[in-house]
Amino acid sequence: MHDILSKMAEKTPHTVQESDATYDHVLKYTGLFGGIQGITMLVSVARNKVVSEFLGPSGMALINLFNNAIKLINQSTDFGLSFSAVKHVAELFDQGTEEEVFRFVRTVRTWCLCAGLLGMLVCLALSRHISYWTFENYDYAPHFLVLSLMVGMLAVQGGELAILKGMKKLKKVALVSVFGALATLLISTPIFLFWGIEGIVCSLVLCQAAVLAIHLRESTKVVPWSVSLFSKDEYKNGVPMLKLGVGYIIAGIFGQGAEYVIRTLILRFGELADVGLYNSGYILAVSYANIVFVAFEADYFPRLSAAQHDLSRMNKTINQQIEVGVMLMAPVLTLFVLAMPVIVPLLFSSEFVDAVPMAICASFFMFFKAFALPIAYLALAKGDSRMYMFTELVYDIFIAIAIPYAFKWWGLEGAGWALSVAGLLDMLLVHVVYGIHYGYRFNFSRMKIYVFLFACFTVAVLTALHENPWMKLVTGLMLVVSFFVSFRVLKSETNIISDLKKKLWRK
Repeated sequence: MHDILSKMAEKTPHTVQESDATYDHVLKYTGLFGGIQGITMLVSVARNKVVSEFLGPSGMALINLFNNAIKLINQSTDFGLSFSAVKHVAELFDQGTEEEVFRFVRTVRTWCLCAGLLGMLVCLALSRHISYWTFENYDYAPHFLVLSLMVGMLAVQGGELAILKGMKKLKKVALVSVFGALATLLISTPIFLFWGIEGIVCSLVLCQAAVLAIHLRESTKVVPWSVSLFSKDEYKNGVPMLKLGVGYIIAGIFGQGAEYVIRTLILRFGELADVGLYNSGYILAVSYANIVFVAFEADYFPRLSAAQHDLSRMNKTINQQIEVGVMLMAPVLTLFVLAMPVIVPLLFSSEFVDAVPMAICASFFMFFKAFALPIAYLALAKGDSRMYMFTELVYDIFIAIAIPYAFKWWGLEGAGWALSVAGLLDMLLVHVVYGIHYGYRFNFSRMKIYVFLFACFTVAVLTALHENPWMKLVTGLMLVVSFFVSFRVLKSETNIISDLKKKLWRK
């Protein structure tokens, strides 16, 4: 596995040389980073299977609630350093001396360590309140006291990952992701096997410690560990990072806060098992399909940043990414919808089959995301944190209200439909707001194909929800049609298919 990842990551571009990337480039690197993410996802699938078998929906819900609370505290106290440090380290890596890079890396580590200590203190101080806000009782306060260790480790880990990204060590970024997932699986499995739900807190802390150790092992090979907690210069040098990261961390707090509110309200309106079912449905509908979008940060975002000053190039770059995203997402989502009843017992257990209708109803969310996400990156490329925060806030407020109350009135299927409506809202919001503010213009030349693929997917979803098993044949037909149309469009725009045939023929 190490060799495979190394070869994949070595092909990753440090910078985009072309002024205008071709469709071949977009498709190639979407597949490349998707492949790396796919390996990590397979490990995560195995871990979810272990959790579902040994702990059931209630255990999965507890893990999810603990993780969301800890991530919310982490994002509220780390000042956005894991995001803003990447930009500053990258600039020094490209333009500065080795001494300047090493000095700033020490600044990053000093700030992240302080942020981790602050986060731990906040978690310790609010442990009783967090327990009550989450579970409406104080029974879990001791659990959050122990989980405060996770907050500190997450802050340090974020800094180390930012250092690797900023210094263009994408091979190491890929490796720590995969080996971190493997370590989590190997540590949590025996704990859940012997201690069940009682071992959740221990598992979370030990797994996070292992992931941090893996990050430190790789990052300290690049820059040896060094911090200076009592140096005024270190804190002064880190102020630019703080200014840049605040806007993005506020948006992150909105998002994590919304997820926290959704799950706590579902717990209020239902049972702990309902939270586990909602989370598994969300994983099926969103997290696994998200593999198509993993190339955006590493490849698409730098290209968009380079093109954002030229309106014509900017629009071309965005519309190009939308087209490739939609052509890949349409057949992938249709396949998920068709296979959902089969893969859920394999990925989780038979207890989670009630999450299938919700996941199918929520699958429109990812279809709309293929149109929204390439545009949403525009605010990031322009460094417009206020606009980014505004659109994120509108979206987060909507989901925090719509999803829990849709669950209250219509159950898990209602929550799934609410998530799909949220995706539609997000798509319309960024298209309208960014169109007015930045001059973005959608390319309507492919509109007929987009509408046709959406119609096929809609039929696939409706037939998949139907109880008559013969209707699944219609879903399968929609998969074939969707794949054929997407394949023809991508083949007409790229040379990848013909190049692949030539390589296979030569072999």
